Amino acid sequence: MTTERIALYFGARERAGHYLWDPTGRYGLLARPELYGCPWDLALMDGGLLGNRKVPDEPDGGVHWTCGGHPIWIALFWWDRSVDQRPASNSGFYVRGFDPLVAGQVSAALDYAVAAWPDVASRQVFPLTFAGEVP
Repeated sequence: MTTERIALYFGARERAGHYLWDPTGRYGLLARPELYGCPWDLALMDGGLLGNRKVPDEPDGGVHWTCGGHPIWIALFWWDRSVDQRPASNSGFYVRGFDPLVAGQVSAALDYAVAAWPDVASRQVFPLTFAGEVP
């Protein structure tokens, strides 16, 4: 399995409805996390990670993160009503190719994802900032 850098996006893009998007613009059934070796399934991406952390469903730009899998992936996720106004609407970047044990790499993963998905980052009502400490 490769450690080539990639940033997937899960959430709404042009209209309500949450899908996993790959960098080529494929989404839904064509972009499945397991095709990339991503360790999280769609249920976890679709609010599950935020729910597990008991993060209140109040969009504020606060980005939460976790890591997992081999090679290591970094999940960067937040509540998001910028396209889909319904409660429990969230977004997330799922990034491979950064080492979360190295100082600055989690922030670098977010920077990489923002550069890969400028439409997602630029439409946010609140700036994307980490909700807690980042190594």
